[in-house]
Amino acid sequence: MSAQQPIRNDSHDTVDEKFKAKHFESIEEARDSASEINDSTPRTYADIDEGFDPKVVLAIVRKIDLRVIPVLALMYCISLIDRTNLSMARAANDKAMNKELQLDVGNHYSLATMIFFIPYIILEIPSQIGLRYFGPKIWLSLSCFLWGVVMMCFGFLNSWQGLVGLRALLGAFESTLFPGAAYLIACWYPRKQMATRNTAFYFSSTAVGGLSSILAWGISQMHGTAGKSGWRWIFILEGLMTIMIGIIGFIFLQEFPDRAKFLTEEEKEIVRTRIERDRGDATHDPLTLAKMREYAMEPQPWIFGIMFMATTLSAYSMAYFLPTILQGMGFSNMLSQLLYAPPKIWAIFPGMFLAYWCDKTRQRAASVMFSATILVIGTIMFSQLKNNQKEARYAGTFLAYGGATMNVPLVLSWTQTSIRSQSKRAFTAALLVAWGGVGGILAGVLFMQEEAKQGYPTGIWSTVGLNSFVVVAAAGFKIWFARQNRRADAGEIILQDHPGFRYQA
Repeated sequence: MSAQQPIRNDSHDTVDEKFKAKHFESIEEARDSASEINDSTPRTYADIDEGFDPKVVLAIVRKIDLRVIPVLALMYCISLIDRTNLSMARAANDKAMNKELQLDVGNHYSLATMIFFIPYIILEIPSQIGLRYFGPKIWLSLSCFLWGVVMMCFGFLNSWQGLVGLRALLGAFESTLFPGAAYLIACWYPRKQMATRNTAFYFSSTAVGGLSSILAWGISQMHGTAGKSGWRWIFILEGLMTIMIGIIGFIFLQEFPDRAKFLTEEEKEIVRTRIERDRGDATHDPLTLAKMREYAMEPQPWIFGIMFMATTLSAYSMAYFLPTILQGMGFSNMLSQLLYAPPKIWAIFPGMFLAYWCDKTRQRAASVMFSATILVIGTIMFSQLKNNQKEARYAGTFLAYGGATMNVPLVLSWTQTSIRSQSKRAFTAALLVAWGGVGGILAGVLFMQEEAKQGYPTGIWSTVGLNSFVVVAAAGFKIWFARQNRRADAGEIILQDHPGFRYQA
């Protein structure tokens, strides 16, 4: 059945009295209630928590919050640090890394930033298959451990070619984490809690990761210790941190809801029932080649992917080139590293508020459009204002980075709320993050070394143009989703193979 298959107009008759809400006295009774959505007269729920004690539901959600989000955030935090600390290492000790590895020759640095994303993109979807087979605890923590080993190897490089090779290997191991985390979070939470949890996961990572510039600057003061440059110590010590976090992940990272050990059977049934009522995909269905071909033919995930690419282009360009941009504003080498942190830390406050509002009101398009708009405004401010307006230009970096980092979890969660089935969720999460990798490649290609003194005009205006597209695409999705919902309400179509499913826009 297609995602919008026509159905008979009489298929939405009034639901029988037997389906009215009630408190469940047993697991079997809850399971029977959840399975009603597959009945010939399916029931939809205005409130997915009907029949459950609100205090019990709240306690279960808090358990999940404390055991799922923090460990994933910690692992993604070190992932962001490891993939972007190249800019910090390059700027350290009067750019000693440039001299030792010849990164200031041609496009060596841009190639090193870009090559990370080639295996990162290619391995996104295969990584989702491994995630289900081995489980998050083994699959994600082992990957973290291995890229930590790769990070330590950076500290012993003697050529730019070796840097490019290790960056490619780093991309291969890191390809597992972000799509795996997005999929795991979606398996645990209903749609009304997805934006808040994805934002908490992502922003806690970026906020702590924002301190990486200060950490890198501090480590770089070891310049000359044991005969090694400061930039080498940045990679060695941060790689050691990654290895430790990989071990922590193996101890504390949680599995999928059906394998969770920190919940009782009754609590797991409540989790399953809430998700079944919300979108009808609590049961795992394997991701096969046939399903991938089917999902790849739908335009919706691809449009979301391009929106995600535009967002990550800005986020990665700020991560890789902001220290250089700040130096272009007239800040010293040391200040350019220290001033890198405040925009990343500030973004968490409006970001969490916007995510909460987004989940509360279901106004997902408006949230994405707002973030993309301030991203565009901020980018124009820091790139086009005159050099004597240093404070205003620096304020623009807050808006630009805030808009980019707010939209990463918002676009991700909006995509996840617009689909059904776990196999499709895994495929779409991987596809979206792969497009995010394309944004990383574009950051390396469009922000060209030869344009550094001119303020990277090609990269800047590409960022402005692509994120203007995000505003238009989000508005288009809002109009189209609303129309499809009206048609589903009228009984003309079935959305996402489920009579009770409605888009959120």
